Amino acid sequence: MWQRVLAILVTITGLLLAVLGVVSDEDTTVRAVGAVIMLVGIIWLYRQPAPRSKSPDDVPPLRWYQSPILWVPIIGIVLFLISLAI
Repeated sequence: MWQRVLAILVTITGLLLAVLGVVSDEDTTVRAVGAVIMLVGIIWLYRQPAPRSKSPDDVPPLRWYQSPILWVPIIGIVLFLISLAI
């Protein structure tokens, strides 16, 4: 369970670095590192085994860490803090 959450966090971190790389002379390097981190996170997430459900119609409820109500403000705060640093 936590491996899946960590893989998603690694992917988001790589995406933020790749898209919002530091504005400086070395921004190409930071963006390339972000793209590599994002790729590692995607591969890590893809290689994890899918959870097995008892029947195809049985859909488990969302967990707290899957809720957009949690992630949208966190992403907004992270983007705000990154914009202050740039």
